Amino acid sequence: MIRIAWNRILHRKIASITILIALICLYVFIPFGLQQSKETKSTVTETIEEFGRGSYDMLVRPPSSRTEVEQTLGVVEENYIGDSKGGISIEEWNEIKSNPTIEVAAPVASLGYFRGKQFSIELPILDNPTRFTYQFYTSDGQKKYPIKEQKSIMFFEQSRPGMVQYLTRVESEAQYSSPAMLIIIPASYYLLVAIDQESEQKLTGIDFSDLNKKQESAMLKTMLDNYGDPPVVKVLQRSDLTIPLSIKLRTETLDVELEEYLNKLDLKQDDWIMQGNSSVNIESVLKDLRSEPIVESNTTRVDLSKFQKPFNGTALKLTKDLKPTTAKRYSAEFNTSVYYTASRIEYKNLDTIPQVNLVENGDPPSYKKVEKKGESMLDSFDIPFFIEQVGTFSPLTDPQNKLAGSPLGIYGGMQAKTVDGEVLTPTTIPGSFIPAPASGVTTLEAAELIKGDKPIDAIRVKVAGIKKYDEAAQQKISKVATNLLKKGYEVDVVAGSSFKELTLDVEGIGKVVEPWTTLGVAQELTSTWNYVTLLTTGLFILFSVLWLIVRFNYEKNILHNENTLLYTIGWKKSTIHFRNCVEQYLLITVSFLVSLFLLYGLEATKPMYWITACLWGLSLLIVTYLLTRKAKGKNRSEAYKRFASILYYKRLIFPAMMILLLSSLLIGIQVSTLGHSFQKASVTFLGEFTNNQTLWLQLSILVATFVLGVISVTESLNALFLERKSEFTMYRTIGWTRGAVIKHLIKEVSTWTLSAIIAGVVLGATILHFLNVSFGWIGIGMGTTFILLTITIYIIVLTRKL
Repeated sequence: MIRIAWNRILHRKIASITILIALICLYVFIPFGLQQSKETKSTVTETIEEFGRGSYDMLVRPPSSRTEVEQTLGVVEENYIGDSKGGISIEEWNEIKSNPTIEVAAPVASLGYFRGKQFSIELPILDNPTRFTYQFYTSDGQKKYPIKEQKSIMFFEQSRPGMVQYLTRVESEAQYSSPAMLIIIPASYYLLVAIDQESEQKLTGIDFSDLNKKQESAMLKTMLDNYGDPPVVKVLQRSDLTIPLSIKLRTETLDVELEEYLNKLDLKQDDWIMQGNSSVNIESVLKDLRSEPIVESNTTRVDLSKFQKPFNGTALKLTKDLKPTTAKRYSAEFNTSVYYTASRIEYKNLDTIPQVNLVENGDPPSYKKVEKKGESMLDSFDIPFFIEQVGTFSPLTDPQNKLAGSPLGIYGGMQAKTVDGEVLTPTTIPGSFIPAPASGVTTLEAAELIKGDKPIDAIRVKVAGIKKYDEAAQQKISKVATNLLKKGYEVDVVAGSSFKELTLDVEGIGKVVEPWTTLGVAQELTSTWNYVTLLTTGLFILFSVLWLIVRFNYEKNILHNENTLLYTIGWKKSTIHFRNCVEQYLLITVSFLVSLFLLYGLEATKPMYWITACLWGLSLLIVTYLLTRKAKGKNRSEAYKRFASILYYKRLIFPAMMILLLSSLLIGIQVSTLGHSFQKASVTFLGEFTNNQTLWLQLSILVATFVLGVISVTESLNALFLERKSEFTMYRTIGWTRGAVIKHLIKEVSTWTLSAIIAGVVLGATILHFLNVSFGWIGIGMGTTFILLTITIYIIVLTRKL
């Protein structure tokens, strides 16, 4: 019996080889697909465990601190505590810090926008009388905005060393008494926050030891003595920040004589012309200077940014060719006890593109309500404090984990960009819409001095005993968060968060892209990929079982006529069934052995061998059941009215239609769910990284499904055409051309193949709709499947030798 079966296999070379290839692909692709699916889930899990946790686990804030944009969009700004009002006392922080389940509790208090000392810039001594017309500018990275009004200084000559003859309106006593042409650089205001040095260093690894320095400046001691010894707010300045500041300078050479203008001001030849500022003729003299003819004029813009820091700038002077350099002589202003607070941005249109509206359309414009606070030393001797910069700190420029989002509110280094790629920066005044990092840090004691007895805006908590962000860590974090919620705090779990790019519509600028933090990304990624893995695995198992059933049922239909003939000549039904089973057993076993050899060459894992063995055993059971089951048939007494050819060969065509339906269903579902999951995950940095890690694994599963489907369809069509070989020969005998036969065949094949594909597409789209897959990806997945399978079928038909 084995010899008979083997001879039949050899006689049906094309059909047998096709079956062998299909079974080998099944036994190899299915275990590899399932293994890849398992590895995908493992990769996602490992990625989240390694990168899902940021520098801290939860953010604790006062009650009702959550903003509307947080509640609506589920995202927060990188610096979303920069303009808070406080609400947590130092005593409450100490209570949280003493909890043994908490490793670090690092408080942060946003104090407002402060300035440090203002230094001067000295204009050069030129060879000819020159009028310097200047104006300072700040920038947001896209536009330049003038600071204050345009002013002028008229330089005549240096009459002797130490005596520079120039004339301008007096802005301050320092300028009136200065022998050099000194201009005070405008004040700039930058965010100052208070921290606890010890816990902050544990959390961030940044050295804040300079906060322990004592004030040793002789000038500061003099100022303290003059103003009744007010408190000193020690500030560490961020070392990598500079001020966006420039000066536009127009130099106009005039043909004027110093002596003429000394006379107009009733001064003697050896007098300093600035003494004439007290003269009643000063306005008339300045007017005369403006009417003098200009011999030569030049305009230049000098960038001062790299020299200026938020709380301690640099005294500068310009060379004759108008290049900035550091200066030894200068004047300075110490009016540091005036500061500003700014409200949060009120975002509009949160259901579409969040909109940021102007609050004040100035130069530069303001997007926040700004309130002036403190007391100027120019107006009172009773000032609340002095700002003194005592050192610097350097944030970590290359954090180990760039994927997890930890909205610290003070160290954010993310950039805001226009849609054209221009980098935007905060200007020198409060009110910018850009979430600026803290330019300086100070102590909690200073925070109490400035904000009162509840100065802390947020406490960043790191839970103890966590080494990786796995399920156990998530439960531990959740437990600590629940306890803090019960005490009345607003608690956001930020572990498992990541950055996403959010597009804003900023009035006056246009579309701006900013990185915001999306909370709970890791958990969502885990559930998404668990769903994808479960669906992929389920589809593979379903595909393998149904494919085997359809395939062997198809083989049974092919053997129908042959079995009838054998029964007619005297074979027993049991013998016929045994012969048929032996033939399939041989094909299945040969395919199984070849698959084992291929798996060994591909360095398959042990579970993959077990999957192949299970498929082999399942194949034997299915073929035994199907080929020995008694067929229920009936003789037709009436002719087919429509689709006679299709209905006549239904025992061959219907299994092929089932394979097509399954292939279109499974391929379409996989394309749609894979694309939908990738798009959903790629919104955040962590999700995009995870996609990159799993892309080839998921594509290999998709390709395996497609290849199996194509092989199955090809094998089915080839067997059908082989069965109808005599029919095609008859067509040629009666005069049909090959083109006519192909045309007839395409019409017939199109009827049942497209019906099966469309049915699979419709069924798949329905399933995907209930799985909440987006309509866009349903269309892409099902459309791609329809096109690929249709093209494949037509290629098979058109290349068939008839």
